[in-house]
Amino acid sequence: MAVGVITGIILLLLILRFFVPSVLSVISRPFWGVGSALTSFVHVHSPAESKASLVQARDQLSADNAALTAQNAGLSAKVADLTALLGNRVEPAKGIVANVIARPPVAPYDVLIIDQGTNAGVRIGAQAQGAGGTPIGTVGETDAGQSRITLYSTHGIKTNGWVGSTRIPLTLTGAGAGAFIATVPKAAGVQVGDGVYLAGNGALPVGTVTNIETDPSSPTVDLDMHPYTNPFSLTWVTISKQ
Repeated sequence: MAVGVITGIILLLLILRFFVPSVLSVISRPFWGVGSALTSFVHVHSPAESKASLVQARDQLSADNAALTAQNAGLSAKVADLTALLGNRVEPAKGIVANVIARPPVAPYDVLIIDQGTNAGVRIGAQAQGAGGTPIGTVGETDAGQSRITLYSTHGIKTNGWVGSTRIPLTLTGAGAGAFIATVPKAAGVQVGDGVYLAGNGALPVGTVTNIETDPSSPTVDLDMHPYTNPFSLTWVTISKQ
């Protein structure tokens, strides 16, 4: 019985194949669609392609993680710089915070270029301060978006200051590269290691006496002074508002 049914179906298909081929195509089309879908599914989810996709996703995540790590390191460095400049206070800085965008040897010696200018309120003659509010120089030139700071240590520039625990007054003369020289009475008793201060809001420490040159026949001594912080390593400064 079953053999007869199968034989009849085969004969029917052969008749349709030779005499009415379009009908056979219509009947077969749903089966072709199912076959194509299965083939596509097997192709998309093949082990080789799945592994390649996972590797690509992993590499992309690694690249994103590296970018975020670099960005975080940059932000951490900025926070550290600003903390050193402004301290841990929460009130707004009493001045214009500016980023140092050029320093020697890119800029001339004893000159810093900052990224704030007249648009931010910077004015010629305004005092520039480094970490802890220490005065480092004055604004010599400015335009809309940038300013040029001339450091007090510029060769030949004279600035009032003090030295030692008793605040002996002296005139600091710029010796270049952040250093100063000065002459004081021998009787003042200045010692190597004594603190050096510049005029500002009180006596602000800027460096120490590193060498004292004496002449037995002279009533004065010559002082060499170096700063606590290399001004050419500054990344942020504060410009006073006039």
